[in-house]
Amino acid sequence: MDYSDLFLGFGVCFVLGLLFLLIFPIVACCFCCCRTCCGKCGGKMYQKQTGNMECKMITFTVILAVITLVLSGGFACGFFVNARQSSEIENMGSNTQNSLDDILIFVNNTVDEILFVALNQSSWIFEVIEYDLSNVGETVGLPVREALRPYVGSAIDAILGMVATIEATRDGLDDMNSLVSDLDANYTDFIESIADLKQDIEDLYANCAGAGGCSAAGQDPQNTADTTNIVASRNFTDLPSSGTGPGYYPRTVVTAKSNGLTSVVNNDLESSAEAGRQDFEEIPELVQNETDSAVGDLVNSFDDFNGEIEDGLDPMIENLDSMSSVGSSLGDTISEYSETATDYDQYRSLFVLFLYFIALVVFILNILGIIFGLIGYDRYATPTKRSMLSNIGGLLLMASAGLCFIFAALLMVFTSFPFLIAGPLTKIVCGPIVSGELFENTVDLPDTIPGTSGYYVGSTLFDNGNVSVTFTGILDNCGDNKAAYSAFQLMHIVNISDILDMDSYISDGQFDDMKVNISDQVEIMSSETADNLANARDVNAASIPWSDFENELTSDLIDIGEDLNDFADDLQSYIDANSGSSSVFPGSYENDFTTMVSTIRSFQTSTVEPMVSDRDYVEYVLNAVQSNSSKINLAVNNTIAAGDAADTYITNNLDSVVASEVENFQSTMIGYINQFVDYITDMIYNEVGKCRPVKNLLDNLINTVCRGVLDPINGWWFCNGWCVFCFILNIIFSVKLAKFFRRMHDEDESDALEVQQRRNAASEMQKPASIIRNNQVSPSPDDFAKDELQEELHRVPNMLFDDPEGLKKKKGSDLPGVASTSNEYDPDGLVERPSQAEETMTEDELPGVVTTEVGGGGGGQEQAGEVKPDAENTEAKIPEGETTVTTEPPGTPGPAVYNPPTLSEEGQVMENVNNNNGEGESNVDNDTTQ
Repeated sequence: MDYSDLFLGFGVCFVLGLLFLLIFPIVACCFCCCRTCCGKCGGKMYQKQTGNMECKMITFTVILAVITLVLSGGFACGFFVNARQSSEIENMGSNTQNSLDDILIFVNNTVDEILFVALNQSSWIFEVIEYDLSNVGETVGLPVREALRPYVGSAIDAILGMVATIEATRDGLDDMNSLVSDLDANYTDFIESIADLKQDIEDLYANCAGAGGCSAAGQDPQNTADTTNIVASRNFTDLPSSGTGPGYYPRTVVTAKSNGLTSVVNNDLESSAEAGRQDFEEIPELVQNETDSAVGDLVNSFDDFNGEIEDGLDPMIENLDSMSSVGSSLGDTISEYSETATDYDQYRSLFVLFLYFIALVVFILNILGIIFGLIGYDRYATPTKRSMLSNIGGLLLMASAGLCFIFAALLMVFTSFPFLIAGPLTKIVCGPIVSGELFENTVDLPDTIPGTSGYYVGSTLFDNGNVSVTFTGILDNCGDNKAAYSAFQLMHIVNISDILDMDSYISDGQFDDMKVNISDQVEIMSSETADNLANARDVNAASIPWSDFENELTSDLIDIGEDLNDFADDLQSYIDANSGSSSVFPGSYENDFTTMVSTIRSFQTSTVEPMVSDRDYVEYVLNAVQSNSSKINLAVNNTIAAGDAADTYITNNLDSVVASEVENFQSTMIGYINQFVDYITDMIYNEVGKCRPVKNLLDNLINTVCRGVLDPINGWWFCNGWCVFCFILNIIFSVKLAKFFRRMHDEDESDALEVQQRRNAASEMQKPASIIRNNQVSPSPDDFAKDELQEELHRVPNMLFDDPEGLKKKKGSDLPGVASTSNEYDPDGLVERPSQAEETMTEDELPGVVTTEVGGGGGGQEQAGEVKPDAENTEAKIPEGETTVTTEPPGTPGPAVYNPPTLSEEGQVMENVNNNNGEGESNVDNDTTQ
């Protein structure tokens, strides 16, 4: 890159600064000598009064105020830059140390992440693999068993279900024998109870008829509640072995069938069926035992692979540990130098504060000078009579100009030299570093660094200059927060792919040893189980003749029905129909009938219903026995067929199922390893040791050197130049403005007269009403006379400006509408003139008029003075030797003579008018003296 144009620009600016340093002190000395010795350059204490003086003063004030505000921005920025630089220097060591700490943390974290990902995670994954291998019964045998269950499970369930059915049928037959015996005994007692109840009812009917009741036509209770069918006629006794007789229960046949099934059950039917189920459920344990040797070999191979991963990553970890130690020593050195820089920075800061304190003083002087000058400024005061406050304002402005003369060159020194140092460094060093051009044109090019061949970074990191690793590439990668392995191309040190090559340690043949043959060790239905099932089928429990006994069970236990409450209701209706009739119920028979109804109902609850419940339970057991026994023959045949099919399937397919599951297990184990390898590779290449802290370290160095050191220096010289520029303008306009505020030593009389004229004119304009009151002009009732008076009074200020000389020659009596003595307004001559005697009235005779004694040249006579209200009459005294303009009464000989005004020590202009007759009398015009 060609820096000639850049250096030329900085050189020209620096030369201009040196020229300023040479020329400005000379100009300042010449300016001061010219003002002090020669009275030139505004040094003469005289100011010509012009019509646009006030406009100039306001213009210079505004310009100087703007310059002052701009100057305040300069030194305010300077204070900020100084504080910023002090802060940066103070924090430089800590920031750099923090960046180094980040690098150390980055290195240590990278090591920890590598250990975690490559070692801890690998240990975990290999523990999982070892666990699965050690529990191959669950990982392989269990899937084998579950793969066979859809084909074998139903046969096992059928065999076990058939055994349960046989046992349930045998138990049901035994229960039938017991239940029928109990039912028969209970029913015998039930028959006797029913006969007794029937007899009691019939006896009640007969007794009532014998007493003369219950026998009339239509009143026989048998017609309503007939007892004929209250009889228990069922027969639950055993059928004789001959097959004929009064009984219906085939006990002999039931007992024979029960004995036959009992012999089958007692022939170890359940245990033989359970043995087949046990063989099938224990397939996982069988696989575990048969593959023990092959699993041991696989475990050893995986352990070797894990150990190789740990050994292969050791060089990378050692290199990172060495980088950590170098960073620690560098941090100690930086801390030492940063403390020294912080100690000396306070002196720099104090000097900078001193420079900007001068600018602050100039700012304060300008502000105070403008404020004092404006407050003390009097537009009607002559330059020699300006107020003390205005004069102080002008002096303060001159003081600010003097400070600018003294310190402008010093500020330029600290503008030029910092500019010459910081400017080129910012453009030549910081700019290329930030843009990356510095590295691209130096260390990133091969064979550019003396003593190295090829790429400098590759030669430094890997001792191989042929590795095309560039500093810019590393920074870009770290800026993108890539992993250190990719950013620094550490694959040239440690090749992760070679370390994670599993094929070097584990072969497919090792898993083939796990494909064992176990089909001959699993049998679902043994021959003994098949024989027992066939024997149960041959018992033929379904051939028991249940029909007669079942018909007896389903018939009502009582001929009238099993609910005697219906009979009780009929009897109760008979009682209700004949209640109270002595012919039907003589004596207490009505109560006896009612008692019988209650007895019947109680018999239904206590005797009939329990008997019905026993009969129903026997019926339920009978139905269950019939159901089971009817299924035995067909179920046994199906079960035997299913068992044979299951054994055939196991013999033909078990070994192939084992081989298939071993292959699935192998895929799972290899999948674990492949996932682990992919995970490790991805983490090392993309996640482990993300190197943004390296980019942050460079950014921090750039911030420290460029933004923390050079930027404040650039800001410093810029603020200094800002202040110098404002100082030059401040010198010009503060000197200009001070001329309008300072009190001058010399002035012209014509200037004083012009000022007094303007003052009088302003007074006339501001107080027309006071003139009327002070001269005691009595307003005419006529509105037209009032308007004319106001016009004449407003015309007086215009006359002062338009024709001051002509006005000076007029007497007071020449003013239209004003009487010389009485001061009454009489435009039409209608008011009678006072007599001579009245004109010579004393002051006591004139209400509200104060007389004053005029000294010098007038004989000390009293004349009319300021008019006050009667209640507040005071004397207005005129300094000795001064006279005022007065008007003479009509008829006084000779015109009034105007004398130019003179300025007294108090700065008041007085007009002297002498009468031609030499009487030396003067009247005081209240408005003029005001």
